[in-house]
Amino acid sequence: MNDDTMKAQLLCVADSNWVLGHWYTVCMLNGRELTDFTSMAGIAEDKLGHTRALFRFMEEYYDLPEYQLEFGRAVEQVHNMELLDAPPQNWADFILTLYLADVAIWQVENAMRDTDVAPVKNLLTKFGEEAYFHQLCIDGWLKALDDAERDDLKAALPGRFELALQWFDEPELKARFSELVLNKLTSIVDPSDTELAALPAGDRPDAWDALRRRPEGSAMPPRLWEAVVPTSEDALIARRPLAVSVDDNIDLFVKVRKDETEPQF
Repeated sequence: MNDDTMKAQLLCVADSNWVLGHWYTVCMLNGRELTDFTSMAGIAEDKLGHTRALFRFMEEYYDLPEYQLEFGRAVEQVHNMELLDAPPQNWADFILTLYLADVAIWQVENAMRDTDVAPVKNLLTKFGEEAYFHQLCIDGWLKALDDAERDDLKAALPGRFELALQWFDEPELKARFSELVLNKLTSIVDPSDTELAALPAGDRPDAWDALRRRPEGSAMPPRLWEAVVPTSEDALIARRPLAVSVDDNIDLFVKVRKDETEPQF
């Protein structure tokens, strides 16, 4: 794998984890019980940690400006999977999409571990160890779906499955992903032979951006992009480089006037 190919694939993995991590944070309040909230918070932290670890590695390896990948790109330059563009329509669609995205990302990460670049191999191996526990949580959510939610999952499956399949460049990974997913979901929703036969093959549109693994000219919608990289005044202040913010002169206390004996807070 040459450097340009590795760079594009690392961005596809990093950016997809980036958006997936924000799916967890944005949707966390839809959890059913305390364990949902704690699990989602932990997984979100892991996914965003994976992203930033890859960003820092790539900045050093490719001699990029610090934080350029996180804050210096336009939305049209982000390599996130299209699967995560549309928000979930219900709880079952949410869990299904988490499952498909997590399995798809790991399939590509695992294949990329066959590299002579030791930091990449070590990072992706660590990501896989953590993703194993993410899959345990998602598996529990899938098994806990009630009958109505299983119907919702079955309705959401064709559209989400097609977008997940389109993400794969590698035929062998696409086939392996399809096998894993259908084996798992068949045990959850028990689709008929007709329903299975009607599932899409994941054919890509003619205008396809091979580097970003997305339709040409497409990007995540504005509301999702704002969740990933907020542009509010407070957000911009919070993410200033340490070299700038360290010079801030913030006084948390109101100065005592000469005619007062007690500080005023």
